[in-house]
Order: sequence, then C-alpha cells, then structure tokens
Amino acid sequence: MTKSQKQRLVKFFKSGKDITETQANHRFGIGNLSARIAELRAEGYSIYTNTLKTQKGETTVYRLGKPNRTMVAAAYKALGSKAFA
Repeated sequence: MTKSQKQRLVKFFKSGKDITETQANHRFGIGNLSARIAELRAEGYSIYTNTLKTQKGETTVYRLGKPNRTMVAAAYKALGSKAFA
C-alpha cells in the first residue's frame, strides 16, 4: 500500500465513516483491505470489524473507534505493559 493510500484511508476513518473491501478497492485502489487493516492496527489504530447482513448475504465493514476500559484492561492482561510502550 502506498503512503498516500494509507494517509487517505486513515483520513477517511477519522471522518467517522466506515468502509467495505469493495469500497476501499474502488475509492483507494486497495486490493487487500484486511491486510491494510492489520497494518494500521499494528500501528495502534483501533479499527473495529462489523458484519452486516445485506440482501446479497453478509459483508464486512471496518470503522475507526476508541477502545473502552475493558479492552484496554484485556490488552494489559494479555501483553502486560509492553502493550502500551
């Protein structure tokens, strides 16, 4: 993924919108959105995955969120202080 694609995807998420694999491909030319999401999560972005039922079946939608206290506590329990280093 080029840096400009990454910047545009983060900016898109920060605007409060969500995105599907198809939308990401058409809008940003991203062929493997789940891989890009994994990269952003590794950089510390809290990106949530939701599955929506549509007339054609189910689709995965990604959105930027804020972790709640339970999620932070779980990360600390699983990884210790290195989770927040």
